[in-house]
This record gives sequence, structure tokens and C-alpha cells, in this order.
Amino acid sequence: MLPILEHPDPVLRIVAEPVVRIDDAIISATEDIIATLRFQALVDFFLERSIPRGLAAPQVGIPKRLIVCGINGKIKVMINPEILETKGTYIDKDGCLSVQEEEEIAIKRSAYVKVKYNTLENKEKILVLKNDAAALVQHEIDHLNGVLNIDYIME
Repeated sequence: MLPILEHPDPVLRIVAEPVVRIDDAIISATEDIIATLRFQALVDFFLERSIPRGLAAPQVGIPKRLIVCGINGKIKVMINPEILETKGTYIDKDGCLSVQEEEEIAIKRSAYVKVKYNTLENKEKILVLKNDAAALVQHEIDHLNGVLNIDYIME
């Protein structure tokens, strides 16, 4: 398990580097990120808080373009994710493990995203997501670009 960095830690503002090679270090880091997300979900369940559904590598101090998301009941690892297409508008409450706010923040995001990424097996995939799953992936990709959810309310 890895410690989750909290705002205003400067590491959260770094633009993450692409993963060039999927080696043992990346696989191990991914396993640690998944374990951290699962542990945090369990803690938040017992504390009756919103259950986290995603975690980006920079949130645990790893400045790489790697995210882990719970989508349709399954853990999805996305390496070097890139949004290819967006459509529509989706407004929903947005919480973040790295931003300790009293309440989740209403954020406007795209209702539809087409995202390209690599798997841990280095296979390129394209995934189409809508509404809350689309918002989740956009949130996690924001972390890869040094953007936090609170940046949207400061605009």
C-alpha cells in the first residue's frame, strides 16, 4: 500500500511522464496502486464516505501516465491514456482522495469520451465511456496533467 499525497503537495501539479516500457517496476507500481485503491475504498465504506473509484499514479508519488479505475465492477488499468474524442456535457459531484474537501464538488465534464490506452500486456485499446464512467476517467487523466478538481471551481 502507498500513501496518498494530498493538496498542496507539489508532486500533484507535475505533468506525468509517459510510460516508455512496461517492466517489473511498472507492474509492481500498478499492483501497489490497486491495493491502495482497494484499501481506501474499504476504509471509506466503514466511515460511510463516498467510495473512491479511481487513482492516478501521481497521487501516490509516481509521476507516470498510469491510472487505475473501477469501471462496471472491474479494475481497469490504463497506461498512457489519451482522450481521442469528447461529446456532450455531464455535471456530477466529484470527490478526490488528494483533496480533502468537506463535500464533493459539482464539476462539468464531457458526457462521452473515447479513450485510447495501453494495457499491462502492452496491448493498445480504445474504450468508449459515458456519464459517470467518462467523468471518472477524465478526473484521473486530469491528475496526469497536474490538474485537480478544485481547479475547476477556481476558474
